[in-house]
Amino acid sequence: MLAIRPASSAEAQDLARIGLAAWEVAIRVWGEDAGRLRENARNAYYDFCTRGWPDILVAEWDGVLAGWGCSEKADDFITDLWVHPDFQGRGVGTALLSEIEAQVRARGYAAARLDTHARNTGAIRLYKRLGYRVKSYFVTYSEPLDEDIDKVEMIKEFEPGAEQGPEEDGLYSP
Repeated sequence: MLAIRPASSAEAQDLARIGLAAWEVAIRVWGEDAGRLRENARNAYYDFCTRGWPDILVAEWDGVLAGWGCSEKADDFITDLWVHPDFQGRGVGTALLSEIEAQVRARGYAAARLDTHARNTGAIRLYKRLGYRVKSYFVTYSEPLDEDIDKVEMIKEFEPGAEQGPEEDGLYSP
């Protein structure tokens, strides 16, 4: 059974391990060398989870930590969504995202935003299936990884009939 709840400070290290495991699987799919970036990523996850646990929601599957998500600035931007590879495909990410979106709505925002690596096609497909669309493509410097990263920003309008913008085409179209 799946349960969503706030994180506790005692879970920071376990949450960091979940984030790192999910990240390593994702970047291997597009051919990145996880070993080259692992130490920087491990430190970034641990620092974030240690500092940001009050904003993190965790998903438990039968009492086992399965994933976590966060909107760290309590605005409309969802900064993190990580599901341990052993629990992917069971609806954990969908449930976490739904709960975070409910928090975004409760704060009065008409839409939720997030970004992901532009080559993370699995995540992009999931977000599109859940009502997000690609808004923009950009390159940004990742201080923790010490390199530039190609990303896409995605948005989901909560209200029916909200302005959708131009039709997508090319790599990121439906």
